[in-house]
Amino acid sequence: MEHHPLPFEQLLEQNNLAVIENPLRRIPEREVEAYITAFHKENNLGTVVDLTTLLRGARLARDPEAFTAREIAQGTLTEVEKAALKREEHPSIWTETRELKIIIFNCSIGSITQGWNVQAQGAIVAANQIWPKVFGFKELSQNGSTKLAGSESEIWRFAATNAIVYFAASSVGAFLCDPLTEIFVGRRSAIFVAALFTFGASIGEACTHHWQSLFACRL
Repeated sequence: MEHHPLPFEQLLEQNNLAVIENPLRRIPEREVEAYITAFHKENNLGTVVDLTTLLRGARLARDPEAFTAREIAQGTLTEVEKAALKREEHPSIWTETRELKIIIFNCSIGSITQGWNVQAQGAIVAANQIWPKVFGFKELSQNGSTKLAGSESEIWRFAATNAIVYFAASSVGAFLCDPLTEIFVGRRSAIFVAALFTFGASIGEACTHHWQSLFACRL
């Protein structure tokens, strides 16, 4: 008996292994034309791409090797298409579309800012060696790498100033994130506003002269 894998729609519901693959591979070859024709009609793609081109593209995406071999044997593969398929074998970022370049650029910026975030956390830890003395914590001292000595009041204020960043993020920021992005301003606007707060808070921390001001900026 011929065996076919689960259709793509069922794969979405029965994908315990989190398989990510080409959905067209799950459509039997004899059903590709009917599937793509229905897709072309349902989405009104007549003014975007003709059905013949879409069908050829679907067959190519489903099984590139079989499509290329069949087209070459039939002599229907043009020189332009051959060159395009050859470029696909060894792609270069400079030959990709502008949209893909923008996506890659944005992801790169995201990676950079993530690195800045890690560095910022390191800056908080490094600043702990200096700011207590500058802000008048006269009794607070550090024994070894982790233990603190000093008055109970100073230890609580020191600990609160360090913990408020993560406490505020988990108790306030996490609960504001969904309604802001889904109901009020949208994802991009929420990120922009958060970036402004982060930028302003960073400048504020650098200009503070009291532990209360540092606490408020980190909040």
